[in-house]
Amino acid sequence: MTELKFVEHGALKNPKYLVIFLHGYGANGENLLSLHHEFSHVLPESHYISPHGVEPWEGGFPDSYQWFSLNGGLGRNTLEQISESIKNSNKILGNFIDSQLARFNLSYENLFIVGFSQGGMMSIYQGLIQKKQPAGIISFSGKLIMPEMIGEKTLSKPNICLVHGKQDSVVPFENFLEAEKILKSHNFNFESHAVDHLDHSIDIHGVKYAQNFIKKLINQKNI
Repeated sequence: MTELKFVEHGALKNPKYLVIFLHGYGANGENLLSLHHEFSHVLPESHYISPHGVEPWEGGFPDSYQWFSLNGGLGRNTLEQISESIKNSNKILGNFIDSQLARFNLSYENLFIVGFSQGGMMSIYQGLIQKKQPAGIISFSGKLIMPEMIGEKTLSKPNICLVHGKQDSVVPFENFLEAEKILKSHNFNFESHAVDHLDHSIDIHGVKYAQNFIKKLINQKNI
């Protein structure tokens, strides 16, 4: 089984929360780890881990990774091939999360998964297939992949926060609208935020939405 390499930030021996950042297609763990500065305002007693994707990026740049292959676009892969790639990646990611929670003696109720782009897709899907429900899932500029898993095959229904730029030129805004529709039809507890004039990125507005989402969960459940 593949063991994910990762970068991390945190000095506490016994953190109260674990935050897992999942980077986008062609990036690496360093790409999102700097977000810990912003998240620490609402999760001060936390450890932050940002793993590299499961395989080197097919674009060929060094120190670049992906969670699953696009091979130049969906048109070059069958949906079955993509599905198997996603399932394999999430199995590896799930084992990684289990090991990191055990490392800090934490449970899933103290876990936040935060993803951007392809990492956002992974974060939502990971939340759905976990038998134990994480505290919250935050997806920036993502997409609800494998929607056939929504419904009877869903193992947990975590709290989800969707954030997406209306001008996204990489993962079109229509994916955000589709995710809203699907999650609503299956009675998920979620919130969604469309950001005006934003392309494929995370801005201060998106960070603020994520912070408020976390604060609400902590206040509601005292997690």
